[in-house]
Amino acid sequence: MNSPAVDIANILESSAFSYGTVGTDLFVSREPLTPVDCTTIYDTGGFEPESADEVYDRPTIMVRVRNSSYSAGYAKAQAIKTALHNAHQITEGGTRYIAIWAQSDILFIGYDDSNHAIFTINFRIHRTVST
Repeated sequence: MNSPAVDIANILESSAFSYGTVGTDLFVSREPLTPVDCTTIYDTGGFEPESADEVYDRPTIMVRVRNSSYSAGYAKAQAIKTALHNAHQITEGGTRYIAIWAQSDILFIGYDDSNHAIFTINFRIHRTVST
């Protein structure tokens, strides 16, 4: 089973979503210096498993959008939020994503040292091994 961040990056890259290309402008766990306009997904823990009888995980992730333009960065964050919020019954990497929900609204956290706008959105997930 992949980390949720890896699977969500692949889901966002998929033709159904097309919100970036993993390794080009969509990253997992480490935001590179370039490109400036990019999205990075982080595993952020989560909640206790739902049941001991079934592998039913409840992880959380954070999506971080960095952009040279405040407006374009916000628009990208909004598009990702809209795409992932209430997404359900998606299988990725052998894991069934029962549902994904935005856990917060878009949060503008400020500008980096190079004056690029940074936004974050938190999501909670219910997932299980696909059968």
